[in-house]
Amino acid sequence: IRSALMTTAYSSDSRGETMLDESTGNTSSVMDFGAGYVNPQKAMSPGLVYDLDAYDYVDFLCNSNYTAKNIQAVTRRPADCGAARRRAGHVGNLNYPSMAAVFQLYGKRKMSTHFIRRVTNVGSPRSVYRVRVNPPAGTTVTVEPETLAFRRVGQKLNFLVRVQVTALKLSPGNSVVKSGSIVWSDGKHSVSSPVVVTQQQPL
Repeated sequence: IRSALMTTAYSSDSRGETMLDESTGNTSSVMDFGAGYVNPQKAMSPGLVYDLDAYDYVDFLCNSNYTAKNIQAVTRRPADCGAARRRAGHVGNLNYPSMAAVFQLYGKRKMSTHFIRRVTNVGSPRSVYRVRVNPPAGTTVTVEPETLAFRRVGQKLNFLVRVQVTALKLSPGNSVVKSGSIVWSDGKHSVSSPVVVTQQQPL
């Protein structure tokens, strides 16, 4: 349900312009509206969903530096954090319908990260989705593969998102947030996920 609500949400008004923040009168940003405003009708037929199961959350906890003992206290079963780190790699790989990268500026000119996502087909049995990338300003975003071909309902396919930035010159303690999106479309459904990139200059 969460995935369907997020990936079919909208952030533009009836004129196609970004909505305003009522409290300030300024143009709203992804930090105000998140994935967007809920569209209940479209959420009933999302096309693709980002599923999460208990194992995904265990992987997330392992990559958040919880120990296997900590996790077992909650799950009541052994946790193999070594395998979890090999599968997920980092906390950003929780199979969530959004992606957020935070880059600490430590003198590197170019920085990059990646996200692995898994989508499940809940639309037509045979459907082909192609990706459209709207990268955050000053950011290079690539998606592999660029096409997902499903043969049945319930089929799951993975894709990889790479994000690369060129370091900004910021004063100590300052940060800059830029947002974009990736959108999978089969001509009927548009499955949108926010991509948010933050650059921070440590104190």
